[in-house]
Amino acid sequence: MRAALLTLVVLGACAPDIVPGAYLCGPERLCPEDQVCDGVTDTCVSATDAMPFACGKTTEVEPNNSAAAAEVVPNLQCVSLLTEIKGCTPDGDTEDWYGFDVPATCGATVADLHLQFPIAFEELAVELAGGQGTFTGTPVDCGPNLPLDSGSTDLCVKHAVTAGGHYTVRVARSGQGNCGGACGFNRYTLTLQLGTP
Repeated sequence: MRAALLTLVVLGACAPDIVPGAYLCGPERLCPEDQVCDGVTDTCVSATDAMPFACGKTTEVEPNNSAAAAEVVPNLQCVSLLTEIKGCTPDGDTEDWYGFDVPATCGATVADLHLQFPIAFEELAVELAGGQGTFTGTPVDCGPNLPLDSGSTDLCVKHAVTAGGHYTVRVARSGQGNCGGACGFNRYTLTLQLGTP
């Protein structure tokens, strides 16, 4: 009987096995002991299974690395459908720019931007710029269009825009959470929608 109790105590002291792929990577590629962050799936896997960072399928059109070369987001209406862009900031590409025009026939209109990106790699920032100045995204609840994932950060900008105005959106690497430069890259989903206040 004592042998059986001792066996139970010893077994109870063991740490549980963490199955590879069961956890999303934490900030700066943090993972449970004996696992590493996979650069494709953003999950913690065994070192032998880990792949380097990859952008995956994107819809952005390069080059879009300055305001002058901003990718045009076309055909927005005063109340528009949600436009979604899949982008990436790999090594050597620190920022992406997008531009859009507000139709001259609009009344009171707001631009609603959401940026979502994995916490495993370098933090990103989003800015909306136009005639009223530059407005920076903040980490708040962005509503139902782009639900916050436990392994992602969600930044939002919601600001009034002027009928007939031209605006640019800048998505850029922030220099924060980049593993001391070793994970200075990320992929993202940007959504843009015009609507009423």
